[in-house]
Amino acid sequence: MLDDEIKKNISKCSRCALCVQNCPIYEIKKDENNTSRGLICKLSGLEKGLLSEKEIKKDLKICLECSKCASNCPSKINTTKIFAYKNACFSPSKISQRLFLSIKLLPIKFLYFINFFKPTKKTALKSELLYFKGCVAKAQHKTTFLDEILTNGNFLCCGLPYLASGDIKNYSKAKKNNIEIIKKAKKVVFDCASCKSAILNYDELSENDKQKIVFFSELLKDKKFKLKNNSKYKNKIVTFHKPCHMDKSDFENIEKFLSNIENLTYKRLDNFDSCCGFGGSYFVFHPIISTKIALKKALTIKNSKADLILTSCPSCTIGLRYNQLISANFKKTLELRDFIENELIID
Repeated sequence: MLDDEIKKNISKCSRCALCVQNCPIYEIKKDENNTSRGLICKLSGLEKGLLSEKEIKKDLKICLECSKCASNCPSKINTTKIFAYKNACFSPSKISQRLFLSIKLLPIKFLYFINFFKPTKKTALKSELLYFKGCVAKAQHKTTFLDEILTNGNFLCCGLPYLASGDIKNYSKAKKNNIEIIKKAKKVVFDCASCKSAILNYDELSENDKQKIVFFSELLKDKKFKLKNNSKYKNKIVTFHKPCHMDKSDFENIEKFLSNIENLTYKRLDNFDSCCGFGGSYFVFHPIISTKIALKKALTIKNSKADLILTSCPSCTIGLRYNQLISANFKKTLELRDFIENELIID
């Protein structure tokens, strides 16, 4: 994102405060310096020479990058993108985030090492639909029905962890590689809401290419599923946590899909789109704020009386499992993709 584009976006802000009302950080800290309106005012002050970088860097780092502000902005300002780029400019990463990401994924690889010894399912060879398999799914070394019906696109990381950490070099490398693959593709299918959102935020991606990007819920719309005979979720209540970066239309498709499964009761969460608080590395650097947000989400889940919590973002899955642990609720949390793989069959 170029400085001129950032200036143009900042000038569009009407100071309406809808971003403040929807900011999970403001809900915890009650400090408008950390909200989009506050940050835009500070960036404007920086542009006019009234503030220094030092006076805004700390507040930029507290941003969860959940996109609540952007999705509720009547002026359609991509606040998350602006703050990520400015944070990267003010605080460029001093180490390779590609290496840091590999280190973060090591516990996941260890937990799922058993998958190395399982028979590998036959994967799609000639599908015109490409599968964007995220970093966590790759680290888990498992194949699901998506691997069977889609062709692995050999994409790099979506780049979100790099951009959030100020590693523009690796972000640009991943972005360039992924755009080249998308340009040649007919459709690209995602099972992670955050990865899909990150790709759609590529400046260089044309509107035509953006139309190729779909969530895997699109593949389920015309199919009828039922629980397997041995499923432990027969006559149980299931709910779905909407990841912050998930499109409304994708969420609605998922709700419709879950509602149509026989012998399974789908219940919408109160505040279904409230943040889980995990935010990838955010939990590592801001554990107190993250935990306070997680506890709010945990209470919502507990009140739902659901037997199973589903979502479609690896970071959210970890965050939801964490909030279940600290609230002693201990409800099973699964990725929707894995629930379909393990518990459902086509009717």
